Amino acid sequence: MRPIVKRLAAFVGLTAVLALSACSADDGEPQDPAGTSATHAALDPAIGITVDGDGAAVAPSDDAQVVVEVFSDFLCPFCKEFEAENSQALLDLAGDDRFDVRWRPVAWLDRHSAGTEFSTRSAALLLHVAQESPEHFWDALEAIMQVQADGPRLTDAELADVAASVGVETDAVAAITDSDLRAQVLAFSNAASQLQVRHVPWIVIDGEQWDPSADGAGTLFDAAHAALG
Repeated sequence: MRPIVKRLAAFVGLTAVLALSACSADDGEPQDPAGTSATHAALDPAIGITVDGDGAAVAPSDDAQVVVEVFSDFLCPFCKEFEAENSQALLDLAGDDRFDVRWRPVAWLDRHSAGTEFSTRSAALLLHVAQESPEHFWDALEAIMQVQADGPRLTDAELADVAASVGVETDAVAAITDSDLRAQVLAFSNAASQLQVRHVPWIVIDGEQWDPSADGAGTLFDAAHAALG
């Protein structure tokens, strides 16, 4: 079997595996790379990427009463489903000054991408957009989610074209391979592990995990408002 066929077969196998299990974290201990301290708000793994009601990446608010956090991996089909079902609710909450909505990308599923590191590459691209083209953040996030099925097979240039398709005009190809951004992706993943995030999507409302599959969970929008007290 030729190498490319093996890679494609491995990715087909991934679909079957993820369809039967949660997108869980690696079993290994978090790594501690040097030089991962963020100087830009969008790159702070202790906070995540805060968005406003228009889907732009913005500075975190000091006045928000409730923080809604979403931990997500671009290779996780459940994350794609969650984003599709809750995108508008998240943006509606983000447009309300009482809430901070923060997206926290992780790259736990590289091990399922047939050696292409799709989770890391796509998360690095998202961090780049948040920093350099923040007004396109949510559009880029949704666009990357949409190519999930083909993601591991995309070249860096093709992945960069996904961001360009929503108006990002920066050098996204260079960002995907940038060592500093890749270190930040690892820092985001480590931060999630240290917070005992066990799988993605993992949603935290006002410091408490919210499980949309739990009995009586209701909607994300309602759960966030209930946390206002």
